[in-house]
Amino acid sequence: MKENIQLYILSRDRPNFLKKAIDSALNQNPSSINFEIIVSDNSESDDVSKLIARCYTTKELNYIRRDPPISAIEHFKIVASELNSKYSVLFHDDDVLCPDYMRTMSLLIQEDSIAAIGCNAINLKKYTLTSEKRHNFSSLKKFDNEREFLEQYLPCRGGCAPYPGYMYVTKYLQQSFSNLSVKGKHVDVEILTSLLNYGEIAWCEEPLMYYRIHDSNDSVVENIPDRLQLVNYMKDKGVDKHSTEFIIFRVSFWFGWIKQQGAFLSNITRWRYRTVILSIFSKTVKIFGTRCFWKILLYRYMK
Repeated sequence: MKENIQLYILSRDRPNFLKKAIDSALNQNPSSINFEIIVSDNSESDDVSKLIARCYTTKELNYIRRDPPISAIEHFKIVASELNSKYSVLFHDDDVLCPDYMRTMSLLIQEDSIAAIGCNAINLKKYTLTSEKRHNFSSLKKFDNEREFLEQYLPCRGGCAPYPGYMYVTKYLQQSFSNLSVKGKHVDVEILTSLLNYGEIAWCEEPLMYYRIHDSNDSVVENIPDRLQLVNYMKDKGVDKHSTEFIIFRVSFWFGWIKQQGAFLSNITRWRYRTVILSIFSKTVKIFGTRCFWKILLYRYMK
C-alpha cells in the first residue's frame, strides 16, 4: 500500500456545499503527510461535474462519476474497495474540514493499537456556525469493546465523533464490510463497531471539522425498520435494554416518527398511531421523573 492518505469526498447533488468541502481539503495547513483528494460523484444531475470542471484542475483533485447513481451504502462500499493507501478518509460533501485536520489526525492514527480515529466537530446549522460540539470529552478517548462504544450513541452519554470525520487504517475498513447485518441508514454504526475487531477506536477531543445540519441530512427523517435493526444490534452487543438511557433512546425515535406524521389530533384516530402512543406510554411511565428523559424530550422538539 502507498504511505499517503486518500481523502474521498462522497458527493450527491449538493454542489454548493461540495465546494466548501473541497476548498477546506485543499487549504489544509502544511504537514509532512501527503494526501490525495478524490471526489466520488454519485449525483442524479450534472451540477457537480460542471462545478469540478469549472473550478478545479486535475492536479488539485481526481474526479470519479458514478453512472448510474447507486444507493448511499453501495457508494460507500465501492469507494472503500477502491482505496489503496495505508490510511483513508471518507468525507461527506456537506461538511467542512478545519485547517489542522490532516496534520493532527495523521499523527494520531499512526499509533499501532488504533484501527480508526474520529475527531470532535462543531455544528454548522446550514450556514450558521454554532458553539455546539459533537462530544464533550476533554482528552483523547479510546474504546476497546463494542458495548462501551455503542453506549455512547445513547442520550445523555456526552455525544459521539461524527461519522464523516473518521480516519481509518484502510485494510481494517475494507475488512469490516464482510459480515454486515444492519441495513439502511444506520449501517455506519456497525461498520465503526466492527473495527474494534482489529484495534481500538479513538476520539480526538479537538474539533477538527464543521458538521453541517440541514434539511437533507439523513438524520432528519426517521425510518422505523432501520432504527429497529440498530436497536436489536445494540442489544446483541451487550447494551442494557433496561437502562434508562436505552429506553429513552427507543422512545425518542418513536416521538420523532410521530412528529413526521403531521398534526397530532388529525392522526390520533389511526390504529397504528394509537398503538405507537400506547407503547410509548407504557415504556416511559417509570422514567418520567428522570432528568435524562426530559432533557432528551426537550432536545427532540427544540431541533
